[in-house]
Order: sequence, then C-alpha cells, then structure tokens
Amino acid sequence: MRASVTACVLGALGALAGGWLVARWCLGLVLIGESGAAVWWGVFGHDDGRPALHPVPGQATALVQVLERFRAS
Repeated sequence: MRASVTACVLGALGALAGGWLVARWCLGLVLIGESGAAVWWGVFGHDDGRPALHPVPGQATALVQVLERFRAS
C-alpha cells in the first residue's frame, strides 16, 4: 500500500514539475510521461496480495460471511 501511495504522490509532483518545465518542452514532456506511468503503476500495476475490493460473482462478500457466522453462533 505504501508503494502505491508513494508512486501516486511522486507521480503527481512530477506532473506538476513537468507542467512548470513545459516551456522547456522536451524535459517537461519526459517528466509528465514518466509521472503518468508512475501514477498508473501505483493505481493499477501493483498487486499487494490482498483480495480485490469487488466480490467475484457467485462468492459471498466478507461482511456477509461475518454476519452469517454471527447468526449461526
């Protein structure tokens, strides 16, 4: 989780720095592109091993399982 947050923050800062440097268009475009890739990796490219937030069709969610165990006890 920390790596994803760090990549997003650094990506956003890099995009801001790239926008500031856009007058020097080559360096600015490179920074913006690299920052966009870092944000993409932080949001979509890193798997921390935890299950997905959305349930798989046909499977009960964790909350449903907890409530069913509570009712059964």
